[in-house]
Amino acid sequence: MTIGQKLKKLRADKGMTQKDLADQLHVSFQTISKWEKDENEPDLTTIRELAKLYGVSTDYLLSEDETPLKQSQASAQAIDPTPTKIQIDKCRDCGKALYQGDVSHQLERKTNSGIKEIVTVCDDCFNKHEELNKRRAELNKPVAKPVYSGPLHRITNRKDSRPLIWAIVIGILAAIAVLIACVVNYQEVGIGWTIAAPLLSGYAIMATIYCIFTASYISDVFLSVASWSIKLPGVIFTWDLNGIAWLIVMKISLAILGFLLGVATLLLALAISGFLSVFSFVPLLIYNKTNY
Repeated sequence: MTIGQKLKKLRADKGMTQKDLADQLHVSFQTISKWEKDENEPDLTTIRELAKLYGVSTDYLLSEDETPLKQSQASAQAIDPTPTKIQIDKCRDCGKALYQGDVSHQLERKTNSGIKEIVTVCDDCFNKHEELNKRRAELNKPVAKPVYSGPLHRITNRKDSRPLIWAIVIGILAAIAVLIACVVNYQEVGIGWTIAAPLLSGYAIMATIYCIFTASYISDVFLSVASWSIKLPGVIFTWDLNGIAWLIVMKISLAILGFLLGVATLLLALAISGFLSVFSFVPLLIYNKTNY
């Protein structure tokens, strides 16, 4: 069967006239007549349109086969309904085969001999691995120490031991100095104070220095008392030689007085801090070593 005969038969089976087909393909009905009489042949693009219109394959129109093959059948034969999967690896944990397109992950692990290697696992095993790591992290998470809220809540934020070392050194030097003074004045002091005075003075100075130079409540007391100030009165003078001399004398006097008051407040701060440090040194030292 020629291509013209096939086109004529398919058109008739479709119930179309040559004019109907010509209008649909935008050609003249004389062209359709020439195709069906095998006087001329449509081009490849038109053959594809005719095959789509009649529901047959282009191979049928171009071949001598008299049995029309539907496009759906041709497509079904061209496509393999069961494509072959390509295995690329397998899961190291569960042994599941991993095919191309499957979700997989790479993990770094150590062998029994301590050598690091990269292994491939499936998505399920990877999720189990991540969940296990999360649980381990929760178990190994350090427990926060309770915050002490008592009067010694601001003990120190220093992790080194330099304040204690300096306090011990200065305390020993002070004890030695007091011991020398007591030995020199042994007749007036006596054996009891010669022994007790160096120990008490050394301990008091050591405790005061340590408690002041750590961020304890005693350092707050020391800074608060040492910052006390007394507002000195102003000086009234006249713009003459005597008035200016009076101003100079009063300014110097007030400066000396202010300095003496500053020294007095400093000594008062040291005295109060020293008194508190004698009783607070041991608790502060224990708390520091326990919490830092």
